[in-house]
Amino acid sequence: MSLPPVLFTSSLIPATDASPSSKARGKQIRVEKIDQISKFHDDVLLKILSNLCTEDAIKTSVLSQRWKNVWKRVPCLIFDMKKAPFFRKRAQHELTAEVITKVIQDHNGYLECCKIQHFLDQCEDGTLETWIQSLTQVKHTKRLALINIHRGNRMRGTPSVLQLSPNIFSHPSLICLFLFGYYLESAHAFNNCHNLTTLKLDKICVEVGVFNTVISSCPSLKVLLLDITWYSQKGSLRIHHKNLKLLGLTCTHIDGVDVSTPLLDILAIQCNSVTKSNFLLGAPRLLGFKKSYSLLVESARPHIYYNVSSDAQEIKNVLHELVVSGNTSFRTFEFKTLAVNVDLMNPQEVYMLKEVCDVWSTKMQNLEIFFKHNNIQKEKGESSVGRSQEKKSKERNFFIISAGFGVRTVWMYNLSDFNKEEFALASLLVTQRTVTCKLMIETSSIPANKKLKIEAEVAKLMELPKGNKELIIKCF
Repeated sequence: MSLPPVLFTSSLIPATDASPSSKARGKQIRVEKIDQISKFHDDVLLKILSNLCTEDAIKTSVLSQRWKNVWKRVPCLIFDMKKAPFFRKRAQHELTAEVITKVIQDHNGYLECCKIQHFLDQCEDGTLETWIQSLTQVKHTKRLALINIHRGNRMRGTPSVLQLSPNIFSHPSLICLFLFGYYLESAHAFNNCHNLTTLKLDKICVEVGVFNTVISSCPSLKVLLLDITWYSQKGSLRIHHKNLKLLGLTCTHIDGVDVSTPLLDILAIQCNSVTKSNFLLGAPRLLGFKKSYSLLVESARPHIYYNVSSDAQEIKNVLHELVVSGNTSFRTFEFKTLAVNVDLMNPQEVYMLKEVCDVWSTKMQNLEIFFKHNNIQKEKGESSVGRSQEKKSKERNFFIISAGFGVRTVWMYNLSDFNKEEFALASLLVTQRTVTCKLMIETSSIPANKKLKIEAEVAKLMELPKGNKELIIKCF
């Protein structure tokens, strides 16, 4: 980020007018630099530095005495050893690591976040452990990301082993941990990690038993994102968490998966070996989607299951990252199916669904909508006046989907007599160019009296002008 030119005047200002005389031509008056930025309050300077990378923030120390120590109070530190000069020369790795150590030591106060991309050497010589101890015990870092640039030791053909002291990640201040490119030989580092609410393990190689111990050692997790390669395929993955709200899972072949999470609102899964025969799912908020576990039949293809609710509000940003290609540990594939459990009578839920569709970055194959009818009461803590105002301000935009969003097939389940909200949504999907192939409406499990009414409404849908002439509307 370059500083605005208005804040620093040039040190050389011509003393001549637009038509200087021959004597005056070339004469200049030296003027002292006028440093307007240094007059700002420290909080303003810190906001400026927060937009810079750590290296550039430190460089501002040479601007003036006023700037000398400002960088030491920035909330985040970010280091990338491969950007260091001559980073390909192994002899430079130790020097670069020493610089990182000094920067961490010189920083004043606590840290909101720290991200370190390092080489294999720092795993093996104890430097990584020193950094972690300093960042957690001294700097009280809240969010920590550790990325192994060289995921494997090519000489030995094995992954980089992460050998750390017991309980090293258990400091109360650390709430979010991201690890990339390691082999976890044991779970000791995760002992007593009641502090962690978010854990992201990307390109991690581990024994199933070790992994189960890691997960059980973090009972407070609300968000768990996993991209795992099993060192041995034997055993079943076990995730039993009473607080977990979002689970993202991609892994190589495994014998089975056992998930018990009563508060789970979002499940993102892509596992070739996982089907309903070896996946035990205890997630009451999600199992309403379809009967007989059919939501797991095609889990080899990337799926997201989303119970839209006020409880999911706090984790919706993580969901948005999942569906924006290339932003997460799930960047190795693209999600093609979204199944949602939504109450169209609840303005907040409908708006949250719209937000997901707006940020979806790829062509969706299937959108499965399961309608809820038990959430008509206003959300806890929401006043009737506030709810009424929110409804009036948003209802005009409820079903306006971004022009960039497209889906091949939409499936609708659990309709309630095709009420006006359900019909409005279906009408929008028919008349816009949102759906390219099919709109499928479930009637087979509906009582006969309701079925006739729904089929009559479907007939009305078929009479509407179609955004795509080839669109097929069917009951099933």
